[in-house]
Amino acid sequence: MSGPSDWPLPADGVRFVVPRFLQERMAAAPLTRGLYIRAVGYYPNAKGHRVNRREHGDHLLLYAVGGEGELRVNGQLHRVQRGDVMMLPKGLPHAYRASDHDPWTLYWVHFDGEDADAFWRHLDFRPEQPVRHLGAAAKLVADFETLMELRNTGFAESSFIHAANQLRQMLALMGHLVERQQHPEGKFDLEAIHAFMQEKLHGKLDLATLAAMVGMSRHGFCRRYKAITGNSPYQHYLYLKMERACYLLDVTDKSISEIAESLGYDDPYYFSRVFRKVMGMSPTHYRASRYG
Repeated sequence: MSGPSDWPLPADGVRFVVPRFLQERMAAAPLTRGLYIRAVGYYPNAKGHRVNRREHGDHLLLYAVGGEGELRVNGQLHRVQRGDVMMLPKGLPHAYRASDHDPWTLYWVHFDGEDADAFWRHLDFRPEQPVRHLGAAAKLVADFETLMELRNTGFAESSFIHAANQLRQMLALMGHLVERQQHPEGKFDLEAIHAFMQEKLHGKLDLATLAAMVGMSRHGFCRRYKAITGNSPYQHYLYLKMERACYLLDVTDKSISEIAESLGYDDPYYFSRVFRKVMGMSPTHYRASRYG
């Protein structure tokens, strides 16, 4: 493990290193070997904070919530400001330092596991772009705060399993935030697109309107949407309809015909065929499964 820096920790700072025996257990356990925490912390107003790692033995993320600093990777200098995240995979030598006049405030986590490389791909990591701007993300800060509670658990193994899954959720969220920054609101706002789809579940998908929302042709919109999500707009819209159908089957006593009609299907038999194709069972069998 590379290990956190030895920067003098103030009273309101946090630096927690997971004991070696727990790291070894997490690396072997089925529920955590994919991704687990090695160290986590919080450095407020970190004047004088600097690190130079020629060898980097684990994975590291640092999120700047205030101030500024700089990161050097592969001979290139990158400025780090509030709202930026530094991505430093295992094996990547690096050096970073806080600004002298406006030192950064950082949350950070060292981690490892079999799935780490897959998460770097999810985060769209590129060696030439190790700093990404995420902006102010209250949920991300809350996730770091949750991870730091490990220091108060008495090394309970169940707490570290929970933290490993919390880390997964946090990295998934960061991937979403990176994607949003790559496709800013007003250009390709997935949340607005999906909200529009949700509002139109009772009808049919209007691709022309969706494309107009982002100032693209229908063909260009479909191609961009699939590149980002992995599904076509029609596929996602269909999944939203079937998700709503499952909800109505679960919590209401509406007939299959009534549910089909509420989702824009004039023919309940066609609706049932579509439902079976997506869910692997008929609506009737799905509803019955609630009781079995």
